[in-house]
Amino acid sequence: MKTPKIIFCSLGILLLSCFVAHGVETCSQRESAEHVIGYLIDQVAKSHLTFTRNETEYSSQEAADHIRNKYEYFKSRIESPEDFIHVCASKSLESGKPYLVSTAQGKIAVEKWLGQILIEYRGK
Repeated sequence: MKTPKIIFCSLGILLLSCFVAHGVETCSQRESAEHVIGYLIDQVAKSHLTFTRNETEYSSQEAADHIRNKYEYFKSRIESPEDFIHVCASKSLESGKPYLVSTAQGKIAVEKWLGQILIEYRGK
């Protein structure tokens, strides 16, 4: 009758190790997403471009502060850099109007601009 105990214990250990491995993977994915999101916010701040929110222009630092605050508020709902861009940096929650950034090519949606920065970051 020792065989069932050994099998039961072995299955328990295997199941526990799966939970531990999954938990570690989730933590590192979360840390990685937070690192990339921090990088994206830094790129906004360092860009020295003009950002438009609800038809009012803001400096790059003001825009970075705003999306950082939105991120802190919605952090529990954000699992990836794409989520961050979509939830925090794409449009006004009040008016629904897209956030814009003035570049050498003209005004473009911040969602598209940050999406391109994310693609370039991942390509490195």
